Amino acid sequence: MHFSDFGVFLGDFTLREINHHTKDPMKAQRKTLKKILSKSKNCELGKKYNFKDIHSIDDFRSMVPLTKYEDYEPYVERMIHNKEKNLMFTGYNVRYCSSSGSVGKPKILPKSIKDLWNMQCIGFSGSVATAYHYLKDVKGVRMPAQRGPLVLILTGHKLEDGKQCNGAGQIPLLYLKPILNTFSTSPVSLLIPEHEELLDTSYLQLRFALEDRKVSYLESIVVTLLTTMFDYLEENWEMLCDDIEKGIINPNIKITPELRKEYEKKFKPNPTRAAELRREFEKGFDTPIAPRIWPKLTWAHGMVGSNLKIYVDKLRKSIGDLPLHNMGYAAAEGFFAMPTELDVHDGVLLPHCIFFEFIPIDDEVEDGSEADQPKTLLIDELEVGKKYEIVVSNFSGLYRYRIEDVVQVTKMYNNTPRIELLYRKNLDMNVANEKTTTQMCDFCAKNISKRSGKEFTQFSYYPDFSTKPPRYCLLVEPKDAVSEDERQQMIEIMDEEFDAVNEKYAKYRRWGMLNKPEILILKPKTYWDYREMLRSKGVVLNQIKPVTVINSEERKDFFFSHVETENSATLDEWKASKE
Repeated sequence: MHFSDFGVFLGDFTLREINHHTKDPMKAQRKTLKKILSKSKNCELGKKYNFKDIHSIDDFRSMVPLTKYEDYEPYVERMIHNKEKNLMFTGYNVRYCSSSGSVGKPKILPKSIKDLWNMQCIGFSGSVATAYHYLKDVKGVRMPAQRGPLVLILTGHKLEDGKQCNGAGQIPLLYLKPILNTFSTSPVSLLIPEHEELLDTSYLQLRFALEDRKVSYLESIVVTLLTTMFDYLEENWEMLCDDIEKGIINPNIKITPELRKEYEKKFKPNPTRAAELRREFEKGFDTPIAPRIWPKLTWAHGMVGSNLKIYVDKLRKSIGDLPLHNMGYAAAEGFFAMPTELDVHDGVLLPHCIFFEFIPIDDEVEDGSEADQPKTLLIDELEVGKKYEIVVSNFSGLYRYRIEDVVQVTKMYNNTPRIELLYRKNLDMNVANEKTTTQMCDFCAKNISKRSGKEFTQFSYYPDFSTKPPRYCLLVEPKDAVSEDERQQMIEIMDEEFDAVNEKYAKYRRWGMLNKPEILILKPKTYWDYREMLRSKGVVLNQIKPVTVINSEERKDFFFSHVETENSATLDEWKASKE
Protein backbone atom coordinates (compact mmCIF):
# COMPACT_ATOMS: atom_id res chain seq x y z
CA MET A 1 0.00 0.00 0.00
CA HIS A 2 1.56 3.31 -1.05
CA PHE A 3 0.88 6.57 0.76
CA SER A 4 -1.99 7.62 -1.52
CA ASP A 5 -3.87 4.39 -0.75
CA PHE A 6 -3.45 5.02 2.98
CA GLY A 7 -4.83 8.55 2.57
CA VAL A 8 -7.81 7.21 0.63
CA PHE A 9 -8.47 4.60 3.32
CA LEU A 10 -8.67 7.30 5.99
CA GLY A 11 -10.49 9.74 3.73
CA ASP A 12 -13.31 7.33 2.99
CA PHE A 13 -14.34 7.52 6.64
CA THR A 14 -14.48 11.31 6.36
CA LEU A 15 -16.55 11.15 3.17
CA ARG A 16 -19.03 8.72 4.71
CA GLU A 17 -19.39 11.03 7.71
CA ILE A 18 -20.05 14.02 5.45
CA ASN A 19 -22.55 12.05 3.40
CA HIS A 20 -24.40 11.02 6.58
CA HIS A 21 -24.64 14.46 8.18
CA THR A 22 -25.60 16.30 4.98
CA LYS A 23 -28.76 14.18 4.65
CA ASP A 24 -30.24 15.88 7.73
CA PRO A 25 -28.19 19.05 8.23
CA MET A 26 -30.47 20.58 10.89
CA LYS A 27 -30.15 17.49 13.08
CA ALA A 28 -26.36 17.79 12.73
CA GLN A 29 -26.52 21.53 13.45
CA ARG A 30 -28.52 21.09 16.64
CA LYS A 31 -26.05 18.45 17.88
CA THR A 32 -23.08 20.62 16.94
CA LEU A 33 -24.40 23.66 18.78
CA LYS A 34 -25.30 21.57 21.83
CA LYS A 35 -21.74 20.18 21.96
CA ILE A 36 -20.20 23.66 21.56
CA LEU A 37 -22.29 25.14 24.37
CA SER A 38 -21.93 22.15 26.69
CA LYS A 39 -18.17 22.07 26.31
CA SER A 40 -17.65 25.77 27.00
CA LYS A 41 -20.43 26.69 29.46
CA ASN A 42 -17.88 27.09 32.27
CA CYS A 43 -15.33 29.23 30.42
CA GLU A 44 -15.32 33.01 30.87
CA LEU A 45 -17.28 33.71 27.70
CA GLY A 46 -19.66 30.84 28.46
CA LYS A 47 -20.51 32.38 31.78
CA LYS A 48 -20.79 35.86 30.26
CA TYR A 49 -23.42 34.65 27.79
CA ASN A 50 -25.07 32.17 30.19
CA PHE A 51 -24.52 29.12 28.00
CA LYS A 52 -25.99 26.93 30.76
CA ASP A 53 -29.39 28.58 30.20
CA ILE A 54 -29.39 28.12 26.42
CA HIS A 55 -31.53 25.17 25.36
CA SER A 56 -32.32 25.86 21.72
CA ILE A 57 -31.07 27.60 18.60
CA ASP A 58 -33.56 30.42 19.20
CA ASP A 59 -32.19 30.86 22.74
CA PHE A 60 -28.68 31.03 21.33
CA ARG A 61 -29.58 33.68 18.77
CA SER A 62 -31.46 35.80 21.31
CA MET A 63 -28.93 35.57 24.16
CA VAL A 64 -25.63 35.79 22.26
CA PRO A 65 -24.98 38.83 20.01
CA LEU A 66 -23.29 38.69 16.64
CA THR A 67 -19.57 39.25 17.16
CA LYS A 68 -16.43 40.37 15.35
CA TYR A 69 -12.73 39.91 16.02
CA GLU A 70 -12.58 43.00 18.20
CA ASP A 71 -14.83 41.18 20.70
CA TYR A 72 -12.25 38.39 21.11
CA GLU A 73 -8.94 40.21 20.76
CA PRO A 74 -8.65 41.09 24.50
CA TYR A 75 -9.14 37.42 25.41
CA VAL A 76 -6.56 36.30 22.84
CA GLU A 77 -4.10 38.84 24.22
CA ARG A 78 -4.63 37.49 27.74
CA MET A 79 -4.04 33.93 26.52
CA ILE A 80 -0.83 34.87 24.73
CA HIS A 81 0.69 37.30 27.24
CA ASN A 82 -0.69 36.02 30.56
CA LYS A 83 -1.09 32.33 29.69
CA GLU A 84 -4.64 32.43 31.02
CA LYS A 85 -6.87 29.40 30.37
CA ASN A 86 -10.58 28.73 29.91
CA LEU A 87 -11.30 32.19 28.55
CA MET A 88 -12.95 31.56 25.17
CA PHE A 89 -13.57 27.82 25.50
CA THR A 90 -13.04 25.12 28.08
CA GLY A 91 -10.17 22.77 27.34
CA TYR A 92 -6.64 22.77 26.05
CA ASN A 93 -5.55 25.36 23.51
CA VAL A 94 -3.23 23.32 21.30
CA ARG A 95 -1.95 26.11 19.06
CA TYR A 96 -2.95 29.32 17.32
CA CYS A 97 -4.13 29.96 13.80
CA SER A 98 -3.53 33.23 11.98
CA SER A 99 -5.47 34.75 9.14
CA SER A 100 -3.68 35.87 5.99
CA GLY A 101 -4.21 39.50 6.85
CA SER A 102 -6.14 40.20 3.65
CA VAL A 103 -7.96 42.92 5.55
CA GLY A 104 -5.77 44.80 8.03
CA LYS A 105 -3.36 43.03 10.35
CA PRO A 106 -3.52 39.23 10.73
CA LYS A 107 -6.01 37.93 13.25
CA ILE A 108 -4.79 35.32 15.74
CA LEU A 109 -7.22 32.71 17.05
CA PRO A 110 -6.80 29.71 19.40
CA LYS A 111 -7.50 26.19 18.17
CA SER A 112 -9.02 23.35 20.16
CA ILE A 113 -8.32 19.64 19.63
CA LYS A 114 -11.79 19.15 18.08
CA ASP A 115 -11.33 21.85 15.44
CA LEU A 116 -7.81 20.67 14.62
CA TRP A 117 -9.06 17.11 14.18
CA ASN A 118 -11.73 18.28 11.76
CA MET A 119 -9.17 20.28 9.79
CA GLN A 120 -6.87 17.26 9.58
CA CYS A 121 -9.52 14.77 8.48
CA ILE A 122 -11.08 17.06 5.90
CA GLY A 123 -8.03 19.01 4.74
CA PHE A 124 -5.83 15.96 4.21
CA SER A 125 -7.50 12.57 4.03
CA GLY A 126 -10.87 13.80 2.78
CA SER A 127 -9.21 15.67 -0.09
CA VAL A 128 -7.12 12.69 -1.15
CA ALA A 129 -10.14 10.36 -1.12
CA THR A 130 -12.23 12.82 -3.13
CA ALA A 131 -9.50 13.06 -5.78
CA TYR A 132 -9.07 9.27 -5.87
CA HIS A 133 -12.75 8.56 -6.51
CA TYR A 134 -13.14 11.38 -9.02
CA LEU A 135 -10.15 10.22 -11.06
CA LYS A 136 -11.36 6.63 -10.95
CA ASP A 137 -15.07 7.20 -11.60
CA VAL A 138 -14.99 10.22 -13.93
CA LYS A 139 -11.62 10.04 -15.66
CA GLY A 140 -11.15 6.26 -15.54
CA VAL A 141 -7.66 6.73 -14.10
CA ARG A 142 -6.15 5.16 -11.00
CA MET A 143 -4.46 7.72 -8.79
CA PRO A 144 -0.71 7.06 -8.92
CA ALA A 145 1.52 7.33 -5.88
CA GLN A 146 1.42 10.96 -4.78
CA ARG A 147 4.63 12.76 -5.55
CA GLY A 148 5.15 16.35 -6.52
CA PRO A 149 6.21 19.85 -5.55
CA LEU A 150 4.47 21.34 -2.54
CA VAL A 151 4.61 24.98 -3.61
CA LEU A 152 4.25 26.37 -0.13
CA ILE A 153 6.07 27.11 3.09
CA LEU A 154 4.96 25.60 6.40
CA THR A 155 6.99 27.80 8.72
CA GLY A 156 5.06 29.47 11.54
CA HIS A 157 6.19 31.32 14.64
CA LYS A 158 5.97 30.88 18.38
CA LEU A 159 4.01 33.33 20.46
CA GLU A 160 4.77 34.59 23.93
CA ASP A 161 3.04 31.67 25.64
CA GLY A 162 5.25 29.22 23.75
CA LYS A 163 2.55 27.91 21.43
CA GLN A 164 2.96 27.70 17.67
CA CYS A 165 1.01 29.95 15.29
CA ASN A 166 0.40 28.99 11.65
CA GLY A 167 -2.01 29.63 8.82
CA ALA A 168 -5.02 27.31 8.60
CA GLY A 169 -3.91 25.73 5.34
CA GLN A 170 -0.53 24.75 6.78
CA ILE A 171 -1.80 22.73 9.72
CA PRO A 172 -2.85 19.44 8.04
CA LEU A 173 0.55 19.16 6.36
CA LEU A 174 2.47 20.13 9.50
CA TYR A 175 1.05 17.13 11.31
CA LEU A 176 2.37 14.99 8.43
CA LYS A 177 5.93 16.25 8.85
CA PRO A 178 7.41 12.77 9.54
CA ILE A 179 6.17 11.49 6.17
CA LEU A 180 6.38 14.62 3.97
CA ASN A 181 9.38 13.22 2.12
CA THR A 182 7.25 10.31 0.86
CA PHE A 183 5.12 12.57 -1.36
CA SER A 184 7.02 15.88 -1.66
CA THR A 185 9.84 16.45 -4.11
CA SER A 186 11.12 19.23 -1.84
CA PRO A 187 12.95 18.21 1.35
CA VAL A 188 11.47 19.09 4.73
CA SER A 189 14.20 21.69 5.31
CA LEU A 190 12.84 23.62 2.32
CA LEU A 191 9.20 23.24 3.34
CA ILE A 192 9.85 24.27 6.95
CA PRO A 193 12.96 26.48 6.75
CA GLU A 194 14.34 28.42 9.69
CA HIS A 195 14.87 31.52 7.54
CA GLU A 196 12.40 31.42 4.66
CA GLU A 197 13.13 35.04 3.75
CA LEU A 198 16.75 34.09 2.94
CA LEU A 199 15.78 31.54 0.28
CA ASP A 200 14.87 31.74 -3.38
CA THR A 201 12.06 29.25 -2.89
CA SER A 202 10.84 29.40 -6.49
CA TYR A 203 14.21 28.25 -7.81
CA LEU A 204 14.71 25.58 -5.16
CA GLN A 205 11.22 24.09 -5.43
CA LEU A 206 11.61 23.81 -9.19
CA ARG A 207 15.19 22.58 -8.92
CA PHE A 208 13.97 19.51 -7.02
CA ALA A 209 10.74 18.99 -8.95
CA LEU A 210 12.17 19.27 -12.47
CA GLU A 211 14.63 16.42 -11.94
CA ASP A 212 11.82 14.05 -11.01
CA ARG A 213 9.96 12.57 -14.01
CA LYS A 214 7.55 10.78 -11.65
CA VAL A 215 5.80 13.93 -10.48
CA SER A 216 2.11 12.99 -10.35
CA TYR A 217 0.48 16.00 -8.75
CA LEU A 218 0.99 19.67 -7.89
CA GLU A 219 -0.02 21.23 -4.60
CA SER A 220 -0.17 24.67 -3.09
CA ILE A 221 -2.29 26.27 -0.40
CA VAL A 222 -3.14 29.19 -2.68
CA VAL A 223 -3.36 28.57 -6.42
CA THR A 224 -1.56 31.86 -7.16
CA LEU A 225 1.69 30.28 -5.94
CA LEU A 226 1.41 27.72 -8.73
CA THR A 227 0.99 30.46 -11.34
CA THR A 228 4.04 32.22 -9.86
CA MET A 229 6.04 28.98 -10.12
CA PHE A 230 5.24 28.60 -13.81
CA ASP A 231 6.00 32.29 -14.47
CA TYR A 232 9.39 31.76 -12.86
CA LEU A 233 9.94 28.62 -14.92
CA GLU A 234 9.19 30.39 -18.19
CA GLU A 235 11.65 33.17 -17.36
CA ASN A 236 14.45 31.00 -15.94
CA TRP A 237 14.27 27.60 -17.66
CA GLU A 238 17.66 27.97 -19.32
CA MET A 239 19.40 28.54 -15.96
CA LEU A 240 17.52 25.64 -14.39
CA CYS A 241 18.41 23.27 -17.22
CA ASP A 242 22.07 24.29 -17.08
CA ASP A 243 22.16 23.65 -13.32
CA ILE A 244 20.45 20.26 -13.68
CA GLU A 245 22.94 19.28 -16.37
CA LYS A 246 25.90 20.24 -14.16
CA GLY A 247 24.37 19.01 -10.87
CA ILE A 248 24.82 22.37 -9.14
CA ILE A 249 22.87 25.11 -7.39
CA ASN A 250 23.35 28.33 -9.28
CA PRO A 251 25.87 30.51 -7.41
CA ASN A 252 23.65 33.59 -7.81
CA ILE A 253 20.67 31.97 -6.08
CA LYS A 254 19.75 33.22 -2.61
CA ILE A 255 20.21 30.37 -0.12
CA THR A 256 21.77 29.94 3.31
CA PRO A 257 25.26 28.34 3.39
CA GLU A 258 23.92 25.43 5.47
CA LEU A 259 21.19 24.54 2.98
CA ARG A 260 23.47 25.05 -0.02
CA LYS A 261 25.85 22.50 1.49
CA GLU A 262 22.98 20.11 2.26
CA TYR A 263 21.36 20.34 -1.19
CA GLU A 264 24.58 20.17 -3.19
CA LYS A 265 25.02 16.65 -1.80
CA LYS A 266 21.62 15.69 -3.22
CA PHE A 267 22.24 16.91 -6.76
CA LYS A 268 24.31 14.98 -9.31
CA PRO A 269 24.99 15.91 -12.95
CA ASN A 270 21.94 14.86 -14.96
CA PRO A 271 22.52 15.73 -18.63
CA THR A 272 19.83 13.30 -19.83
CA ARG A 273 17.04 14.97 -17.89
CA ALA A 274 18.39 18.43 -18.75
CA ALA A 275 18.29 17.62 -22.46
CA GLU A 276 14.78 16.20 -22.14
CA LEU A 277 13.57 19.37 -20.45
CA ARG A 278 15.33 21.67 -22.94
CA ARG A 279 13.57 19.98 -25.85
CA GLU A 280 10.19 20.80 -24.33
CA PHE A 281 11.07 24.33 -23.21
CA GLU A 282 12.49 25.20 -26.63
CA LYS A 283 9.09 24.38 -28.15
CA GLY A 284 7.74 27.33 -26.20
CA PHE A 285 5.05 27.81 -23.60
CA ASP A 286 2.06 28.39 -25.88
CA THR A 287 0.81 24.89 -25.13
CA PRO A 288 0.60 23.56 -21.54
CA ILE A 289 4.10 22.85 -20.30
CA ALA A 290 3.34 20.84 -17.15
CA PRO A 291 2.13 17.59 -18.78
CA ARG A 292 5.01 17.77 -21.26
CA ILE A 293 7.72 17.78 -18.60
CA TRP A 294 5.88 15.54 -16.12
CA PRO A 295 4.19 12.77 -18.15
CA LYS A 296 2.68 11.11 -15.04
CA LEU A 297 0.99 14.31 -13.88
CA THR A 298 -2.60 13.43 -12.90
CA TRP A 299 -4.10 16.20 -10.74
CA ALA A 300 -3.42 19.43 -8.88
CA HIS A 301 -4.58 20.69 -5.48
CA GLY A 302 -4.97 24.23 -4.13
CA MET A 303 -7.35 26.90 -2.92
CA VAL A 304 -9.54 28.09 -5.79
CA GLY A 305 -12.89 29.84 -6.02
CA SER A 306 -14.64 32.53 -7.99
CA ASN A 307 -12.54 35.12 -6.14
CA LEU A 308 -9.42 33.50 -7.64
CA LYS A 309 -10.90 32.49 -11.00
CA ILE A 310 -8.69 34.79 -13.04
CA TYR A 311 -5.61 33.07 -11.58
CA VAL A 312 -7.08 29.63 -12.25
CA ASP A 313 -7.56 30.64 -15.89
CA LYS A 314 -3.95 31.76 -15.99
CA LEU A 315 -2.81 28.47 -14.45
CA ARG A 316 -4.69 26.54 -17.14
CA LYS A 317 -2.21 27.89 -19.71
CA SER A 318 0.46 25.87 -17.93
CA ILE A 319 -1.44 22.76 -16.81
CA GLY A 320 -4.08 22.44 -19.55
CA ASP A 321 -7.16 20.42 -18.58
CA LEU A 322 -5.44 18.75 -15.63
CA PRO A 323 -8.10 18.03 -12.95
CA LEU A 324 -7.83 20.70 -10.26
CA HIS A 325 -9.01 19.90 -6.75
CA ASN A 326 -10.17 22.86 -4.72
CA MET A 327 -8.78 22.29 -1.23
CA GLY A 328 -12.02 23.62 0.26
CA TYR A 329 -13.33 26.68 2.01
CA ALA A 330 -11.33 27.02 5.20
CA ALA A 331 -9.88 29.80 7.30
CA ALA A 332 -8.43 30.44 10.72
CA GLU A 333 -11.98 30.19 12.06
CA GLY A 334 -12.49 26.62 10.84
CA PHE A 335 -13.22 24.31 7.90
CA PHE A 336 -16.56 25.39 6.43
CA ALA A 337 -17.12 23.55 3.15
CA MET A 338 -15.52 20.70 1.24
CA PRO A 339 -15.70 19.97 -2.50
CA THR A 340 -17.16 16.58 -3.35
CA GLU A 341 -15.64 16.49 -6.85
CA LEU A 342 -12.78 18.03 -8.80
CA ASP A 343 -12.82 21.02 -11.16
CA VAL A 344 -15.42 22.92 -9.11
CA HIS A 345 -15.18 26.14 -7.13
CA ASP A 346 -17.79 25.27 -4.52
CA GLY A 347 -18.10 22.84 -1.62
CA VAL A 348 -20.76 21.35 0.61
CA LEU A 349 -21.25 22.95 4.03
CA LEU A 350 -20.08 20.79 6.94
CA PRO A 351 -22.96 20.85 9.46
CA HIS A 352 -21.19 18.56 11.96
CA CYS A 353 -18.07 20.74 12.21
CA ILE A 354 -19.39 24.31 12.56
CA PHE A 355 -22.69 25.86 13.62
CA PHE A 356 -23.69 28.16 10.76
CA GLU A 357 -25.88 31.21 10.42
CA PHE A 358 -26.33 33.41 7.37
CA ILE A 359 -27.17 37.07 6.80
CA PRO A 360 -28.94 37.69 3.47
CA ILE A 361 -27.00 40.31 1.52
CA ASP A 362 -30.28 41.89 0.35
CA ASP A 363 -31.02 42.81 3.96
CA GLU A 364 -28.23 45.37 4.03
CA VAL A 365 -29.37 48.94 4.46
CA GLU A 366 -29.34 50.73 1.12
CA ASP A 367 -27.32 53.74 2.32
CA GLY A 368 -24.23 51.53 2.73
CA SER A 369 -24.46 51.06 6.48
CA GLU A 370 -25.90 47.89 7.95
CA ALA A 371 -27.71 46.86 11.06
CA ASP A 372 -25.41 45.89 13.91
CA GLN A 373 -27.46 42.81 14.75
CA PRO A 374 -29.32 41.74 11.59
CA LYS A 375 -31.58 38.72 11.55
CA THR A 376 -29.86 35.48 10.55
CA LEU A 377 -31.04 32.43 8.64
CA LEU A 378 -30.21 28.79 9.33
CA ILE A 379 -28.75 26.20 7.00
CA ASP A 380 -32.18 24.86 5.96
CA GLU A 381 -33.44 28.32 5.01
CA LEU A 382 -30.94 29.09 2.26
CA GLU A 383 -31.95 29.40 -1.38
CA VAL A 384 -29.97 28.37 -4.43
CA GLY A 385 -28.59 31.41 -6.23
CA LYS A 386 -28.83 33.74 -3.23
CA LYS A 387 -25.87 35.45 -1.54
CA TYR A 388 -25.22 35.49 2.18
CA GLU A 389 -22.69 36.73 4.69
CA ILE A 390 -21.56 33.72 6.70
CA VAL A 391 -21.63 33.61 10.52
CA VAL A 392 -19.91 30.79 12.42
CA SER A 393 -19.68 29.27 15.90
CA ASN A 394 -16.90 26.75 16.47
CA PHE A 395 -15.25 24.56 19.13
CA SER A 396 -12.42 27.06 19.65
CA GLY A 397 -14.24 29.94 21.30
CA LEU A 398 -15.97 31.84 18.49
CA TYR A 399 -19.69 32.39 18.90
CA ARG A 400 -21.89 33.95 16.22
CA TYR A 401 -18.74 35.30 14.63
CA ARG A 402 -18.96 37.40 11.47
CA ILE A 403 -15.96 36.55 9.33
CA GLU A 404 -17.19 39.03 6.69
CA ASP A 405 -17.10 36.54 3.82
CA VAL A 406 -19.90 36.57 1.26
CA VAL A 407 -20.89 33.22 -0.22
CA GLN A 408 -23.39 32.10 -2.82
CA VAL A 409 -25.45 28.91 -2.75
CA THR A 410 -24.76 27.05 -5.98
CA LYS A 411 -26.75 23.82 -5.59
CA MET A 412 -27.57 21.12 -3.05
CA TYR A 413 -25.64 18.05 -1.93
CA ASN A 414 -28.10 15.63 -0.34
CA ASN A 415 -30.11 18.17 1.68
CA THR A 416 -27.26 20.56 2.41
CA PRO A 417 -26.27 23.65 0.40
CA ARG A 418 -23.11 23.78 -1.64
CA ILE A 419 -21.57 27.23 -1.41
CA GLU A 420 -18.92 29.24 -3.21
CA LEU A 421 -16.86 32.04 -1.66
CA LEU A 422 -17.44 35.20 -3.66
CA TYR A 423 -15.59 37.95 -1.83
CA ARG A 424 -14.67 39.50 1.48
CA LYS A 425 -16.91 42.38 2.45
CA ASN A 426 -14.02 44.74 3.25
CA LEU A 427 -12.39 44.11 -0.11
CA ASP A 428 -15.05 45.49 -2.43
CA MET A 429 -14.99 48.74 -4.39
CA ASN A 430 -17.60 51.04 -2.95
CA VAL A 431 -16.54 54.64 -3.58
CA ALA A 432 -20.11 55.92 -4.13
CA ASN A 433 -22.27 53.12 -2.65
CA GLU A 434 -22.26 51.29 -5.99
CA LYS A 435 -21.16 48.01 -4.31
CA THR A 436 -18.86 46.62 -6.99
CA THR A 437 -17.66 43.25 -5.74
CA THR A 438 -14.17 41.83 -6.19
CA GLN A 439 -15.77 39.22 -8.44
CA MET A 440 -16.91 42.01 -10.77
CA CYS A 441 -13.45 43.62 -10.58
CA ASP A 442 -11.75 40.37 -11.59
CA PHE A 443 -14.19 39.87 -14.46
CA CYS A 444 -13.56 43.37 -15.78
CA ALA A 445 -9.77 43.07 -15.49
CA LYS A 446 -9.88 39.83 -17.46
CA ASN A 447 -11.92 41.47 -20.22
CA ILE A 448 -9.70 44.57 -20.29
CA SER A 449 -6.70 42.31 -20.82
CA LYS A 450 -8.48 40.29 -23.50
CA ARG A 451 -9.88 43.23 -25.44
CA SER A 452 -6.67 45.28 -25.30
CA GLY A 453 -4.46 42.32 -26.20
CA LYS A 454 -2.26 43.05 -23.16
CA GLU A 455 -1.65 40.16 -20.79
CA PHE A 456 -1.44 41.14 -17.12
CA THR A 457 1.01 39.52 -14.73
CA GLN A 458 -1.16 40.77 -11.86
CA PHE A 459 -3.38 43.74 -11.10
CA SER A 460 -4.90 45.67 -8.20
CA TYR A 461 -7.69 48.19 -7.78
CA TYR A 462 -7.52 51.41 -5.81
CA PRO A 463 -10.56 53.50 -4.76
CA ASP A 464 -9.39 56.91 -5.96
CA PHE A 465 -10.69 59.97 -4.12
CA SER A 466 -8.09 62.36 -5.54
CA THR A 467 -10.61 63.56 -8.14
CA LYS A 468 -14.12 64.94 -7.78
CA PRO A 469 -16.18 62.86 -8.18
CA PRO A 470 -14.13 59.80 -7.13
CA ARG A 471 -13.18 57.05 -9.55
CA TYR A 472 -11.80 53.55 -9.92
CA CYS A 473 -8.08 53.18 -10.49
CA LEU A 474 -6.64 49.97 -11.88
CA LEU A 475 -2.92 49.29 -11.41
CA VAL A 476 -1.59 46.64 -13.78
CA GLU A 477 1.75 44.97 -14.37
CA PRO A 478 1.63 44.03 -18.08
CA LYS A 479 3.86 41.37 -19.58
CA ASP A 480 4.80 43.71 -22.43
CA ALA A 481 5.25 47.46 -22.69
CA VAL A 482 2.14 49.65 -22.93
CA SER A 483 2.21 52.95 -24.84
CA GLU A 484 0.25 56.00 -23.70
CA ASP A 485 -2.23 55.53 -26.57
CA GLU A 486 -2.73 51.91 -25.53
CA ARG A 487 -3.23 52.95 -21.92
CA GLN A 488 -5.92 55.43 -22.92
CA GLN A 489 -7.62 52.72 -24.97
CA MET A 490 -7.54 50.42 -21.94
CA ILE A 491 -9.21 53.15 -19.86
CA GLU A 492 -12.07 53.35 -22.36
CA ILE A 493 -12.45 49.58 -22.24
CA MET A 494 -12.43 49.64 -18.44
CA ASP A 495 -15.23 52.20 -18.37
CA GLU A 496 -17.30 50.08 -20.75
CA GLU A 497 -16.71 46.88 -18.81
CA PHE A 498 -17.75 48.30 -15.44
CA ASP A 499 -20.73 49.94 -17.10
CA ALA A 500 -21.81 46.51 -18.34
CA VAL A 501 -21.18 44.55 -15.16
CA ASN A 502 -22.68 46.87 -12.53
CA GLU A 503 -25.95 48.68 -13.14
CA LYS A 504 -25.24 51.18 -10.35
CA TYR A 505 -21.85 52.04 -11.85
CA ALA A 506 -23.56 52.92 -15.11
CA LYS A 507 -26.14 55.10 -13.35
CA TYR A 508 -23.61 56.85 -11.15
CA ARG A 509 -21.40 57.64 -14.13
CA ARG A 510 -24.40 59.21 -15.87
CA TRP A 511 -25.39 61.11 -12.73
CA GLY A 512 -21.89 62.47 -12.17
CA MET A 513 -21.30 60.49 -8.96
CA LEU A 514 -18.37 58.55 -10.44
CA ASN A 515 -15.57 59.90 -12.61
CA LYS A 516 -14.02 58.23 -15.62
CA PRO A 517 -11.66 55.49 -14.38
CA GLU A 518 -7.87 55.56 -14.42
CA ILE A 519 -5.26 52.93 -15.24
CA LEU A 520 -1.69 53.11 -13.96
CA ILE A 521 1.05 50.95 -15.44
CA LEU A 522 3.41 49.31 -12.97
CA LYS A 523 7.09 48.56 -13.48
CA PRO A 524 8.14 45.00 -14.37
CA LYS A 525 8.38 42.61 -11.40
CA THR A 526 6.39 44.92 -9.12
CA TYR A 527 4.38 42.07 -7.62
CA TRP A 528 7.48 39.96 -7.23
CA ASP A 529 9.13 42.84 -5.35
CA TYR A 530 6.02 43.18 -3.17
CA ARG A 531 6.14 39.50 -2.34
CA GLU A 532 9.83 39.70 -1.45
CA MET A 533 9.21 42.80 0.67
CA LEU A 534 6.59 40.92 2.70
CA ARG A 535 8.88 37.90 3.04
CA SER A 536 11.65 40.14 4.38
CA LYS A 537 9.20 41.17 7.11
CA GLY A 538 8.60 37.56 8.09
CA VAL A 539 5.34 36.93 6.20
CA VAL A 540 5.10 33.26 5.19
CA LEU A 541 5.03 32.72 1.43
CA ASN A 542 1.69 30.92 1.22
CA GLN A 543 -0.06 33.57 3.30
CA ILE A 544 0.66 36.19 0.64
CA LYS A 545 -2.65 36.52 -1.20
CA PRO A 546 -3.32 38.51 -4.40
CA VAL A 547 -3.66 42.22 -3.69
CA THR A 548 -7.14 42.71 -5.14
CA VAL A 549 -7.75 46.10 -3.52
CA ILE A 550 -5.14 48.56 -2.29
CA ASN A 551 -6.74 49.32 1.05
CA SER A 552 -3.89 50.50 3.27
CA GLU A 553 -1.31 53.27 3.25
CA GLU A 554 1.49 50.71 3.25
CA ARG A 555 0.16 49.07 0.10
CA LYS A 556 -0.54 52.42 -1.51
CA ASP A 557 2.99 53.67 -0.88
CA PHE A 558 4.55 50.51 -2.23
CA PHE A 559 2.56 50.24 -5.45
CA PHE A 560 2.44 53.93 -6.23
CA SER A 561 6.23 54.06 -5.88
CA HIS A 562 6.39 51.42 -8.64
CA VAL A 563 4.18 53.25 -11.17
CA GLU A 564 5.64 53.96 -14.63
CA THR A 565 2.80 56.18 -15.83
CA GLU A 566 3.76 59.85 -15.68
CA ASN A 567 0.60 61.87 -16.32
CA SER A 568 -2.00 61.09 -13.70
CA ALA A 569 -3.80 63.20 -11.09
CA THR A 570 -3.93 60.12 -8.88
CA LEU A 571 -0.17 59.79 -8.88
CA ASP A 572 0.35 63.55 -8.52
CA GLU A 573 -1.85 63.59 -5.41
CA TRP A 574 0.17 60.77 -3.85
CA LYS A 575 3.52 62.46 -4.65
CA ALA A 576 2.30 65.71 -3.14
CA SER A 577 1.31 63.92 0.06
CA LYS A 578 4.88 62.67 0.42
CA GLU A 579 6.55 66.05 0.11
